[in-house]
Amino acid sequence: MLMGKKKRFFDEYIIDRNGARAAVAAGYAPGSAKQRAYKLLHENDIAEAVKEWDEQQHREKTAERNEVIEFLTEVMRGEHEVENIPIFIGDGEQQFKKGLPSVKDRLKAAEMLGRHYAMFTDKTQIEGAVPIIISGGDEIED
Repeated sequence: MLMGKKKRFFDEYIIDRNGARAAVAAGYAPGSAKQRAYKLLHENDIAEAVKEWDEQQHREKTAERNEVIEFLTEVMRGEHEVENIPIFIGDGEQQFKKGLPSVKDRLKAAEMLGRHYAMFTDKTQIEGAVPIIISGGDEIED
């Protein structure tokens, strides 16, 4: 657990990844800010804290495989509510409301799920390493 100036340095560093600025903001001398930032970023506790923070940010911003499959399944089944469906009320005006996905959207989700599960392939997929042997030695022309 980071404490004191190290904690302040870490908090400032993750804002814009500027080590010198973070060192000054944490209370280190401006004249040696670059050197201090370099040393701090190579200390195990701070390096580990930055790594953990980056991993957490990645997890929060990146959809995982099962999350995508669950979303597509909800759309396919018509369970995921869609926003901004235009409803024309006359005189060139419209209102927007929430509703269920269109049949087109549901079919697209079903198609994407089917491709994920390889349900629609007529080809046999074979994976593995296949050795290639070229024989003939001196008999092969350049």
